[in-house]
Amino acid sequence: MSNRNIAIASLALAGLYFFAAPAVAATVAESGVASEVNSCVAEVRDRMDYNGATRVKHDIVAVERRTVGYTMKISTSVFGAAKGEKIRAYATECVVNGDNKPLKFEIKEVS
Repeated sequence: MSNRNIAIASLALAGLYFFAAPAVAATVAESGVASEVNSCVAEVRDRMDYNGATRVKHDIVAVERRTVGYTMKISTSVFGAAKGEKIRAYATECVVNGDNKPLKFEIKEVS
């Protein structure tokens, strides 16, 4: 095999590793960002309106590695007594490192 073919094969394998790694991490705990997620979700809980809520669901929409930790986007839905009735929703962006208080936190209610 020529050096060029070896280089192309190596790059292809490296690409497969980097693209497959996020897909393999099925849970927050497996991805290694559980403490960061818990810190951001705790901040969401402290700032949201629970009036009329019977169930709350937090979806981690995006996680990006940064120099000082991670940036996360969280979509929160607040459900009422009627089955499937969404009474409020929040969009959050959070920058956090470990289980510390977020370095940056923005939350807004969305319709």
